Amino acid sequence: MDDRLLDEDRVMQICFVTDDLEKSMAWFADLTGKQPMHVGKSADHDAARAVYHDRPANVSCRLALFRFANIDVEFLEPGPERSAWRDVLEQKGPGCHHIAFRTRNMQRRASYLIGKGHGELQRAEFDGGHGRYAYFDTEPQLGVQIELLEWNDNMEPQG
Repeated sequence: MDDRLLDEDRVMQICFVTDDLEKSMAWFADLTGKQPMHVGKSADHDAARAVYHDRPANVSCRLALFRFANIDVEFLEPGPERSAWRDVLEQKGPGCHHIAFRTRNMQRRASYLIGKGHGELQRAEFDGGHGRYAYFDTEPQLGVQIELLEWNDNMEPQG
């Protein structure tokens, strides 16, 4: 791959924000015949070290992941506080929030997106401390945000 966005030639995930995680999970499970492979939450405030619009933030969500052979489908219910998730839910209602790409170098890929005019909206550590995520403003061009996902066990040296 080159120095643009992609470390892998695939979209890893598509995510939908919802105002009722249980209802969305039940509907999707009935529709597809699949059960979520993971139901979880965002990291607690101190562990997350979240940043929302360039300021330290307390953000929370509950989520469910459905695994398919070619992609993960995520449903995410934001907490009540301001967040990239809450913003989309309040502005557009339930629906597509982001597409996600896995990266081995968050710093380099984030710099690339920011250099293209796609500001970072939110970033934080995963629950469990094994990696991190960041959302970038690509809504004017895509209608959804781009998320980068980085796992500690697959990182390149940063800096």
